[in-house]
Amino acid sequence: MTAPASAPAGVRVVRLLRVREGMEEQFVRSYADVRAGAERFPGHLGEQLCRSLDDPAQWLLTSEWADAEAIGRWRTDSAHRALVEPMNACLHDDRWTGVFHIREST
Repeated sequence: MTAPASAPAGVRVVRLLRVREGMEEQFVRSYADVRAGAERFPGHLGEQLCRSLDDPAQWLLTSEWADAEAIGRWRTDSAHRALVEPMNACLHDDRWTGVFHIREST
């Protein structure tokens, strides 16, 4: 079922990441801490962490939020900055983040 055009559909954050070799377990542990913090934050709707089948160093992280304001508050919150620092230490610099308005969903 597709959400009606007038219904707010939310915001999806997509991060394409490369994890440093040998830091995969530390990355997953630190991501779990970030996820736990996000789950307690108003407007957070869900998370997914995926690992590439073709390139095990490449990971995809997505999160869904009620609206752009909610993700904006989370990204500027001091708790967020403290939580993502250990996770980001596991990553190569060639990473990409995009924030998308969800137009349709099934």
